[in-house]
Amino acid sequence: MEECERLFAVILKAKQGDKEAIEEIIKRFEPLIMDSVKGVDEEIEEELRQDIVEIIIKAVKKFEIK
Repeated sequence: MEECERLFAVILKAKQGDKEAIEEIIKRFEPLIMDSVKGVDEEIEEELRQDIVEIIIKAVKKFEIK
């Protein structure tokens, strides 16, 4: 549970515009991102990876605490 609380705290910082927190979130999800683009044509792999990172950043910014 402690890891979940840590991620939650990092998300809160990222929502406030903390660039280091955003970088940490991306770093945590990098293995999942790379798995998602595995097998994709090399010419679009990096572009797709960047699109996924952008989606994650937008999701963090839209994240609502209730």
